[in-house]
This record gives sequence, C-alpha cells and structure tokens, in this order.
Amino acid sequence: MIEKEYEMIVKIYEEYSSSYNMLHQQVEDVENETIIWSNSYLEIHPYQYELDQLPKPKIYKKEPKSKEGIIVNKLKNNELYFSYNAENKGWGSSFIINETEKKICLRFSSNRAGEMVLSQVHCIIYEGSVIEKILFYKRDDDRNKETFMVDRYSYNDNLTAHTIIRDGFFEEKIRILSTRTFRFEYENGDVRIYSKQLKKNLKVVEDLLYTSRKSKK
Repeated sequence: MIEKEYEMIVKIYEEYSSSYNMLHQQVEDVENETIIWSNSYLEIHPYQYELDQLPKPKIYKKEPKSKEGIIVNKLKNNELYFSYNAENKGWGSSFIINETEKKICLRFSSNRAGEMVLSQVHCIIYEGSVIEKILFYKRDDDRNKETFMVDRYSYNDNLTAHTIIRDGFFEEKIRILSTRTFRFEYENGDVRIYSKQLKKNLKVVEDLLYTSRKSKK
C-alpha cells in the first residue's frame, strides 16, 4: 500500500544524496536574510512537534552567547530555507526546497569518515492549498538501517484537518509499524488531537495527544 510513496522518497533521496556542497554554496549566496535562533529545528508543517510528541522549539530574541544546543535558522521573504547546528554543521544541516506542489527538507550530517551525507528527507506534498501527504525517510548507511513513514491527510468541509493516517516501517522493512490514526477535534477555536494505535497488549487505544492552550484552561 505504501510502496509507491516509498519509491518516491527514495528517488528524492538518491537525487540529492551528493548535493551538500552545491546546496551549501547556494545558501551562502543568499542576501538580505532573516536569522532566527532556536533550541531545535523549526517545524516545516503544522503540528509537526505535537504529532511526534516533542516539545516546541524555543525561540530566542537575540543570538545566544553560547552555541551549545543552538540551531541557526535562515529565512528569505519569511520562508525558511536553511538551518544548521551552531556548534557544528556536521551535527545537522537542513536545506528546504519549496516547489509548486511540494516542499522538500533535506537533513545532512557527517558520517564516520567525516563526509556530509544525506540522513533524512521530509517531502510535503500539497493538493491545492492543503497538505495531501507527508513522506519521511531516514537512512543510516553506517548501520545499514532505514526508516520510512507516510502521513495521509483528510479534511473537513472547511479544509481543517480531520484525520491523519500514518504507516511505515522502522529501521528495517520487515519491522512494520502498526497503523496510527491522528484525529482532530475543534471547539470554540480550540484544537485537540487524539492518537489511536494498536498497543503491545494487542488492544487499539485512543489517547489525547495534544490540546491547545485554551483547552487547558
């Protein structure tokens, strides 16, 4: 069922796998950029951190004195195009490519030989003004591991997200992830996200994953 999406993301990976130097030269030539400092990479699609149960990035008003744990994010015309670890670009450098119907985020890091290699790819595919699906691919050639996930979106009549269905595998193709369904509820401007998945006890359980600040009051 997900073979088509898997082939698509692997094709993107192979296309850009040796492109670090070219991409880095392109971002070095950008002028009149805006810089934002944060303690993790900025999200590249709505609710990215909430869906993965990670804390939202902390944004700093000015450049921190210490580079430890700091991500430098560069924007042009309010569009993020380059992010990197302030201590060492080899610990993570991301290039964001915006196209008409998709957005691609390429994360490079250094391997054991000190070479900058492509380690992660996000591909956000749009249908009109909304996200149709998001593909994620991670490869570690040093360990001969690869991880793949696809999120498929469905919407309410007003184009707010209704459900996201996630499938994929972890580190090996035979390690299939149980299908996970994210369900959105909206009330008086508040948003709640529920996550339903088959647990280790072989029971399907739905948990409240995220609630907006208004809902917490």
